[in-house]
Amino acid sequence: MTGMVNTREKMLEKTTVPISKVENVLDYLLYSLSLLYIAVCPYTKVEESFNLQAIHDLLHHGADVDQYDHHTFPGVVPRTFLGPLCVAIISFPLTSMVTLLGGSKFIHQLIVRAVLTCLVLGSFRVYRSAVRNRFGTQVSTWLTLLTMSQFHFLFYSSRPLPNTMALVPVLLSLSFWLNSNPTMFIFTAASSILIFRGELAMFLGAVLLMELVVGKVSLLRVLVVGLISLLVWIPLTVAVDSFFWGRLLWPEAEVMYFNLVLNKSSDWGVQPLLWYFYSALPRALGSSLLLLPLAPILDRRTIILLFPCITFISLYSLLPHKELRFIIYTFPVLNTAAGATAARLWINRSKSSLSRLISLALLGHLVLNLLASSTLLYVSSLNYPGGQAIRTLHQLEVSTTPHLSVHLDVLACQTGVTRFTQEVPGWVYDKTEHLTDEELGRFTHLVVAGQHRDTLQLKPFLETHKIIGQVDSFTGVRFSYTTIPPVEVESKPA
Repeated sequence: MTGMVNTREKMLEKTTVPISKVENVLDYLLYSLSLLYIAVCPYTKVEESFNLQAIHDLLHHGADVDQYDHHTFPGVVPRTFLGPLCVAIISFPLTSMVTLLGGSKFIHQLIVRAVLTCLVLGSFRVYRSAVRNRFGTQVSTWLTLLTMSQFHFLFYSSRPLPNTMALVPVLLSLSFWLNSNPTMFIFTAASSILIFRGELAMFLGAVLLMELVVGKVSLLRVLVVGLISLLVWIPLTVAVDSFFWGRLLWPEAEVMYFNLVLNKSSDWGVQPLLWYFYSALPRALGSSLLLLPLAPILDRRTIILLFPCITFISLYSLLPHKELRFIIYTFPVLNTAAGATAARLWINRSKSSLSRLISLALLGHLVLNLLASSTLLYVSSLNYPGGQAIRTLHQLEVSTTPHLSVHLDVLACQTGVTRFTQEVPGWVYDKTEHLTDEELGRFTHLVVAGQHRDTLQLKPFLETHKIIGQVDSFTGVRFSYTTIPPVEVESKPA
């Protein structure tokens, strides 16, 4: 059996399909869209805090670990430094150049996020190449078109979340799987599970189970490569992360114990059992979701794509706390299945009048996805009042006052304030929580939540401070039948 697998690997190497000019153009558009998302939404949320602050500290404090943010704000569970370390190493030449040219430290945040999205999209291109070899150029082209038209994958590709960090080895491992390289699939998949996200064992384990059942990989190879992976990845993460955290630990083991054994993740909210299926997937895939039921009918090869995705999402649904980003690894695979449907329908577009109508509907659904993505991008840009507030403060005061003391409240820190946004060296930025009104009154400037000047939060400071600016944040969407488009995005002072 091993000899048969090796022969097939050689055959696949010989029949690798070259990338087309169309896909080259789509690549430029893909990268451009992801950079546009960064430009429109340059700030980050609290979920991204650890990785972004870690990258900042690696770039600006280096080996002086005592100055790192995670010692003051460790978060609920420890996270690995391996992802931030990789991004920081790649970003360092660019951020150093910006510093030498006198550029703002906030530009460093944009560079870091651009590097991350390039890593994710680079691994996506490797995955797409494997799709092209396995399913053909038409399917890989439609995979790119669907991904470009949808919002969440590109939006999250630059977000320094543990899930985004894990996307890189996940996409690489999936490409090894599609290229029939089980050894590298197991080894790379193990890195994503043992270092970044332990729950990926359900997703990538389902892929491995299929390979075992159909005899494409032997149990002996799984055990040998699995053991080697354990001996490589666990010591690596333990050594690196124990150094930065100052104690012996395996971060992802603590995370899994917290989420699965203690079930503490439910403290951050619970959703219904089928939430991923009726809420997350429709939002993530848009109207492309309608192509999935036809996939196993029009192209039976897509069964191997749908099985691990459905298995993973079904098993993960048993955990009460759910977020869309938790299943982001399935989006490229589901889009591949949807792309196979689209490719088959597009190839048959000239066979009948009905086929021509279906092909027009295919193009129309891409336009519909793009319209939805544009709306979501605009709404998302209003979701970072903390980042906009500190940016406004710098614009108003940086040229007039060289020394300020600024207190940043919880909402500001959760919605955009990072160490990258603390740009002025002479200012004191304080994030201490639970201060009294008297203690807060000692700061020259306060970035605090308050919907108007007479709100309860601002009332104690009206005599000692004056309001110099305010920012709005997203509150909801209202349907209006008197406007075009018939949707109005509502906001109010944060």
